[in-house]
Formats: sequence, C-alpha cells, structure tokens
Amino acid sequence: MSTHSPRTALLTTALAAMLATGLLAGCGKVADSVSEATSEKAAEKMIEAQINQNGGNAKVDLSSGGVTAEGTDENGKAFKMEMGNAKVTEQELGLPFYPGAQPVADKGTRMRNGEMSMASVELSSDAAPQKVAEWYRGQLKGRGEGATVVDSSSNGELQLMIVRDKPVQESMQVHVGPASEGGGSTITLMHSTGK
Repeated sequence: MSTHSPRTALLTTALAAMLATGLLAGCGKVADSVSEATSEKAAEKMIEAQINQNGGNAKVDLSSGGVTAEGTDENGKAFKMEMGNAKVTEQELGLPFYPGAQPVADKGTRMRNGEMSMASVELSSDAAPQKVAEWYRGQLKGRGEGATVVDSSSNGELQLMIVRDKPVQESMQVHVGPASEGGGSTITLMHSTGK
C-alpha cells in the first residue's frame, strides 16, 4: 500500500476482494461446495495478508455474501467494514427511507476506522424520481445552515449533498435516479463523519 491512507487502502482491498469473490463464485458453479469453501478461505487469507502487510491485524470473512473485515490498521486504530451485506438503518444515516422504498439486497455498506465512519444503502421505490427528489429536498430543508449545500440534477438524476466541517466533518448525500428496469426510482443514501 503506497501513499494511500489506511482507509483508502482498506476500501481498495475490499473492492478487489469482492471482484475476486465474484470470479471465484463464478468458477464455483462448476465445482462442488467443498471447492467453493476452499476458494473462499483462500480469498480471505489473501485479503488479510494484503491488509496486514504494513502492520495491520485484520480478520476477513466472505461467508455472509459480502465482505466483512475487522481488526486494527497499521496505526493501531480499530476498524470494521461490512460491504454488500450491511443492514444499514435510518438512524445510522440520519435520513429516513422514502415511504414504501425497500433496501436492495447486497447494497448496504458500513465502515468505521477510528473516529471516521460511513454508512450507505441503496433503496428501490415504485415512485417517480422527481417525486422522490422533492420529498428528500423537504427532508433536508433547514439542515444546511452553516454547511455547503449541493443540489444538482442532470440526465434525470438528482444529487443532494450537505457537507459540514465543524464541529466534525460530516456529509449527507442523496442520489435519486430512474430504476434501470421498468418505472420507479433507485435511491442511494450515504452519511459519513470523521475528523
């Protein structure tokens, strides 16, 4: 891990793990379950070795359908990461889910490293993107005092973001776009904090 921060390096490693796991799972359809378990364990060990090479101490688990990693980074800070399988709540995000929207399977992420944390979830709704966007504009109204607020739309997609630097760095993001198939919307909510 060259000049990247521990958090960036950890995220990069986890994304590589998800790709490797997907490739291994594709091969595992031909093999039996013993071979799949062996491939999964080998991938876990490979990711752990990558994280630990600069003094970290991580334990990785791929058995839950996503990537879970926890331990300490090279600076001794405790971290925990769940990618794909995290059950993210409205309370963690500081934002409500759009009424009737449902979390999309395997699209929840939660990370914590020292004083930094991030949670995100993807939701699916039958409502039109413009209706969802207006509802979230109402939810975020009044939260932007003393913060940088971004409200932009392009090609039928909307990005709302509030970034605050004090007392701690905090970011709330809402992305609304049309669903890839049929009608409705895809909603991505993210909340991050840190010093």
